[in-house]
Amino acid sequence: MNKNNIRSRFSEILLRWYKKEKRKLPFRQTKEPYKVWLSEIILQQTQMNTGIKYYEKFIKRFPDIVSLANSPQEEVYSLWQGLGYYNRAKNLHKTAKIISDKGGVFPNSYVGLIELPGIGKYTAAAISSICFNEKNYVVDANVYRVLSRVFGIKTDITQTKAYGEFLNLTSSLAKTAQNSGDYNEAIMDYGGSVCLVKKPRCTRCVFKDNCVAKKKNLIAFFPVKAHKNKIKKRSFNYLVFESYDSLLIKKRNKKDIWENLYEFYLLEGKKANKTIDKLKKSLGISLLKTIKIKNKAILSHQKIDVVFNRIILEKKSKIININKKLKMKMIKKTEIKKFGFPKVIDNYLKSHS
Repeated sequence: MNKNNIRSRFSEILLRWYKKEKRKLPFRQTKEPYKVWLSEIILQQTQMNTGIKYYEKFIKRFPDIVSLANSPQEEVYSLWQGLGYYNRAKNLHKTAKIISDKGGVFPNSYVGLIELPGIGKYTAAAISSICFNEKNYVVDANVYRVLSRVFGIKTDITQTKAYGEFLNLTSSLAKTAQNSGDYNEAIMDYGGSVCLVKKPRCTRCVFKDNCVAKKKNLIAFFPVKAHKNKIKKRSFNYLVFESYDSLLIKKRNKKDIWENLYEFYLLEGKKANKTIDKLKKSLGISLLKTIKIKNKAILSHQKIDVVFNRIILEKKSKIININKKLKMKMIKKTEIKKFGFPKVIDNYLKSHS
């Protein structure tokens, strides 16, 4: 099959594969915008197996958008805990409130959807095509990977022009498809189950005889991604003030990682030990033994060395006085599940509370 022929038959071959091999996913059992939207937001930056677990957890707790809108933000963050990229949870709750205030009905077009918090070009295209069969097409990591390999596209996908180039190509390939939503789901499914990042299943590939990357033995080369994000290194020293039944926590309000999640008293920097000693002395706890517990938080763009300085206060009056001075929030240890914490702190709590 020549290059022009594979372009003209690409969607036909892909959709035939999809009809036979598509994964049975819980959110594919419906075209309901709420459930499609929820799944798309959860699956951003999340592997499928993990995403399904969280999707089912959210649907069980929030069966419709009104119940999600009426929930406290802390509950949404608590349920989201472990997924990372918490700005998604913030926008999820914000969008739920906006739509709930408008009668609980989602916009039925790309133009209306993209105006909502947390819904960008990809998500608006996905929802509008899957739920309303609008002729809008998605470009995500799967699309970049599948198309760059099959057609040997050497455009650096970190460049601004790459999005438009791949959007034009996938839109052109989809022209013969009757249902744009099926086409979008098919190409994403193909990237997620056959044309994998590592160890792609080339023997099962329906395009293997025409795939440029396969023919030239350049599978690992595609998609081209020249730019690499620099990893920022940070050092977090947490002071964990606790009594036999209580903990002191505070919300992160700065425009930084883990915004709106809860943490312990934080001193950042490699030279925090002297500051910790001074603080303990000013709080009247300099003679107490501190238990240090080390951990790491590995994010896509940051690597954080984390030290938990566990300070156990035997007298309840002591933790109450410290709370007044530091202006934190005192909670019962039995209430921990009501609050959202970064994964590294959640892991600590599961092991030491």
